[in-house]
Amino acid sequence: MRWFIQGKEGARLPWKEWEKAVADPEDMLASMALGEKTYRLCMRTAKLPPQKDAMNTITAFAHILHHMLDEIGEDRLLELRYVLQEGWRDEAPWLWEPPDEVLWPIGADLRIELLSLRHGLERVIAPGLFGVFWAAMTAAGRRIPVRSSDFGTGLSYSLAMLDRMRVDEIPAFLDDEEKEGMDLLRSGLRLSEWTSIDELAANLSDQVYIVRLGRIYIDGTTSGGRWVDRKDVRDWREKALRSCSLLIAFRVMFLASVTAESGPLRVSYPD
Repeated sequence: MRWFIQGKEGARLPWKEWEKAVADPEDMLASMALGEKTYRLCMRTAKLPPQKDAMNTITAFAHILHHMLDEIGEDRLLELRYVLQEGWRDEAPWLWEPPDEVLWPIGADLRIELLSLRHGLERVIAPGLFGVFWAAMTAAGRRIPVRSSDFGTGLSYSLAMLDRMRVDEIPAFLDDEEKEGMDLLRSGLRLSEWTSIDELAANLSDQVYIVRLGRIYIDGTTSGGRWVDRKDVRDWREKALRSCSLLIAFRVMFLASVTAESGPLRVSYPD
């Protein structure tokens, strides 16, 4: 998969959509086109069809990022650039990973499916939701610290903040279709009817589940214990892959917005 090239021109994607998006930070249509390109690439990698309504989510992302740049201020933009170029190893080691490091098609091996689900939750969904929250609150005029270490940035925190934003209608500038897009993002995170995504993620991260005879037993803190079969795990994986694809699209749009506003990002990799 062609992904970020790191050269004298800074970090960039070898796509025409990237070049158009970084040429003008005010061009929301270019940002949306870049998000759509990324989303469809991720869906192809996962071997799943794109969701028809996903463009509402991508449009909401573009609108949020447009206002984020208006509100962020020069001092915080400089600090953000440092985190993206130098401090990402401590703050966000997943930041520059290509999608195929976390997205691969649904298979038959239950053990691999569980590991894949855990990887997507930890490397994409949890940090991606925090990024959406940070950008949206900044776009709404809230002065949110740039460094994620100032927050409880786990999945539970990000979900709680996303739900609070939806109830409080933050940011207020989103139109009805964009709100539907944010609702689509949130609905895709309801992996199961009997346990929450953050409880499931905790079980997978702590590896306290039991696998036997092609089924998995999960003992949820609030939902109780239950055996689930291969079909349930495949359903979880499909929903997670769709959410990952949207959040990777947001990540790329975010990086393009910062580049368009402040110049190329020159990433410092370990020696």
